[in-house]
Amino acid sequence: MRTRHYLLLLPALLLSACSLNTPVPDSAIVPPAHWSTQAANAQWPARDWWQQYQSPSLEDLLAQAEAGNLDLASAASRLRQADAQLRLARASLLPQVSTSADTNRNGDTDSTAYSARLNTRYELDFWGRNQAITNSARASLLASEFDTQTLAISIQASVVSNWLQILENAQRLDLARNSLANAERVLQLVETRYRFGAADSLAVSQQRTLVAQLRARLPGLAQQRLQLRNSLALLLGQTPDTPLPEASRLADIAIPLVGAGLPAELINRRPDILASEARLIAANADLTAARAALFPSVTLTGQFGAQSAALATLLSNPVTGWAIAAGLTQSIFNGGALRAQVAISKARQEDLLVDYRRTLLTALGETDTALGAVKRARQAYQFLELATTEARRAFDLAEIRYRTGSSDLQSLLDTQRTLYQSQDTLTQQRAVWLLASVDLFRVLGGGWRMPEVYGSDGLR
Repeated sequence: MRTRHYLLLLPALLLSACSLNTPVPDSAIVPPAHWSTQAANAQWPARDWWQQYQSPSLEDLLAQAEAGNLDLASAASRLRQADAQLRLARASLLPQVSTSADTNRNGDTDSTAYSARLNTRYELDFWGRNQAITNSARASLLASEFDTQTLAISIQASVVSNWLQILENAQRLDLARNSLANAERVLQLVETRYRFGAADSLAVSQQRTLVAQLRARLPGLAQQRLQLRNSLALLLGQTPDTPLPEASRLADIAIPLVGAGLPAELINRRPDILASEARLIAANADLTAARAALFPSVTLTGQFGAQSAALATLLSNPVTGWAIAAGLTQSIFNGGALRAQVAISKARQEDLLVDYRRTLLTALGETDTALGAVKRARQAYQFLELATTEARRAFDLAEIRYRTGSSDLQSLLDTQRTLYQSQDTLTQQRAVWLLASVDLFRVLGGGWRMPEVYGSDGLR
């Protein structure tokens, strides 16, 4: 009788079933046709973009960071959690099967009865609620994967930037020591002239002051080097005493020509944009699930049982029976909880849509700014290069004139300070240029590209 009722009920339910899928809202943001600053070329960065700096040490450092960085390890754990959550959601689309076995002993008749049952339960997903929950879990997993890729790109850029700053610091230390050596050599000259009456005590004090000022720069640069080394060790997941690769000169690091495609292409190149989009898709699926919960749920149950007076016959020739039933459940009064959940899901969808728009605009703005920063850093470096060349020429001439007595010490002091400051500023500006290129690689999404396993909607 229950089977007959189920067969009568099923067509009606199938006819009344309808799609509750909620369309994903559009971002309503149109990317600009071109960047404000023209890129070096139209090619996107390669996956191993750091090799363009031609520093063999970077390959080793990035391999250590990939294996030991603790933030990446935490991201991997969150990714495994999201994967398990997806498997849990998928389980709701499959029937639930359980089994039980009993043994009953009757003392009056001195008999034993054996029985076994197989129970099944399956919720028909007419309104798409379970599928929506699964879609939400799948999109959340994708968001976690994209977040992990975003973090990986950020860590790669941090390692490269930190290493370049270490090289900058080393070159500035060498420059400070060389400038100090030059100042000490001039001090010996001034003291010699003073002993022979060709210079007064004021000249000696002035030069000694310059020597002391140059010496005072060394501790600050040494402390900066310690801080940079420890920051890099943390990125690698290592202790501060971890040995670093052999350092090359900052001047020997190649400055890459970073290319960038069209702004519209950036949407599929930055995993943080795709992560925000995936979270929006997940919220959209949650809204669909919340709306579907307002409708009745249909559950099919089935039971297959076997009974025997002996265990052997239970396994070989039992007395069997089966039953199947359909149940219709509809919430009558829940204090508005279901509709409140719909409102919550709707508000979260709207919030994540704003977040997606913000992420997209931020990415476009960061890239446009980074392209301009690289161009202007290069221009500033070229001007400083000319200034340093002239400062070197002025110092050499001032020293020759002072030795021959045709110029006073003040001119020599001024040219010494100018030369050191020009050389130090030029070193810092080269680092600024290099770091600007690293930041451009980062905002372009590094060498990341959408894997082929993902569809056009970002879902697997």
